[in-house]
Amino acid sequence: MAPINRAWCLKSVKSRPDQYSLLDVSGVALLAVGHFMAFVDRAVPSVYAPALKAQFHLTDTQLGALQGPAFVALYVVATLLAGHRGHRLSPAPLLAGAAALWTAATVALAFAPNYESLLAARLVLGFAQAAFAPAALALIVAAAPPQRLSRWVSMFTSGSSMGRSGALLAGGLALGAFSSGLLSALGHAPWRAAVVLLTLPNLLLVVLLAWRLRGLAPAQAGGPGLGRALARLAARPAGLGLHFLTAGGVILAVQATAAWAPSIVNRACGLAPAASALLTGAVVLVAAPSGHLAAGWLMDRRLRAGGGPAPVLAGGLVLAVLGAAMLAGASAPASAAGALFLITAGGGGAALAALAGLQPLSPAALRPPMNGLYLAFVTVAGLGFGPLLTGVVSDRLFAGPHGLAMALALVTALAAGLAALSCVLGAASWRRLARETLETASA
Repeated sequence: MAPINRAWCLKSVKSRPDQYSLLDVSGVALLAVGHFMAFVDRAVPSVYAPALKAQFHLTDTQLGALQGPAFVALYVVATLLAGHRGHRLSPAPLLAGAAALWTAATVALAFAPNYESLLAARLVLGFAQAAFAPAALALIVAAAPPQRLSRWVSMFTSGSSMGRSGALLAGGLALGAFSSGLLSALGHAPWRAAVVLLTLPNLLLVVLLAWRLRGLAPAQAGGPGLGRALARLAARPAGLGLHFLTAGGVILAVQATAAWAPSIVNRACGLAPAASALLTGAVVLVAAPSGHLAAGWLMDRRLRAGGGPAPVLAGGLVLAVLGAAMLAGASAPASAAGALFLITAGGGGAALAALAGLQPLSPAALRPPMNGLYLAFVTVAGLGFGPLLTGVVSDRLFAGPHGLAMALALVTALAAGLAALSCVLGAASWRRLARETLETASA
């Protein structure tokens, strides 16, 4: 079989030479920073879960609903719309406006008087953040040198995974400071003041996005929309459908861990909420980019050689399951940190492999709406079900300080098993569809 990515690179260069003026590495870095800040704000309920649980008297199921379904409800609809039309709009106002709106929603969450207000703020946050990833990813995919596409995408996705660590580190420091009385004159619960503090860098982000992306052309002035992406998915269930299912299982495990890791460390290791957030954030800060960037490098090599994402996906899933099993029995901070490293690096690497492995399965013009459809699906599967399912399993099946960690291990194992099965079943179909897409583009 011809090397898929090399021939695909040559065709891409010939068919869209003007697209390289869209973005450069510094622009990708700014979009990664935006992705980082989005995930900082998205992770607020995870960082402050113990404080929210205590103040609003919440169950694990209610916390899971706040972290997952409340965010996902409008996020999915808006992501589909962004995948359909977002790549045709001017990037500067779209991305800067999205950042401004999700900042306002995070501030509203900080001042929420009850659980219903928390849910409402998460709904708005999900809606505002939905436009960012599809539009930014469309720019990156259109502008990246094809032989480095996976690495450029991994730079962007590293921003999201590091955003969780940034939220945990900055949030833990801020919570510790406010809890000790520093700046207590604000007169709010420590977690509320800490959340407001986390949003301040967003103001600079909004300005930078508006300035750096000014005059930048849309990823595509025209091209197909969501309907064509849905039709292609329906027509190729073995190639695309199984790949989507694989990615859904991966992201479910990743999001379940991201949502509950600080609470697990808090309960199993007996650390204070601020200390739990700091420990988890420090681990994620190292593990997340390690997994994403290593997988990006491996995926570029795999695609140049004509291979698919299956080995990279499988390796990441094995590490994640092993880490989850270790975390279920961890009672010391050091063992919990080692387990979290494996889960984060393995799950992040598998997630990057799934996203990079999607790109050769569609013609270049169809990738923006296909990526939007993909992001909507994995968000529903991962963030919509991962945190909530883990909370339900914890409430109903397990008890004690290790109950939540055992629930996470069970959910991670089931999700990884589903992902591995669909990956194996779809491996041959992935190769056929990638070859078919390449041959059609070369015709």
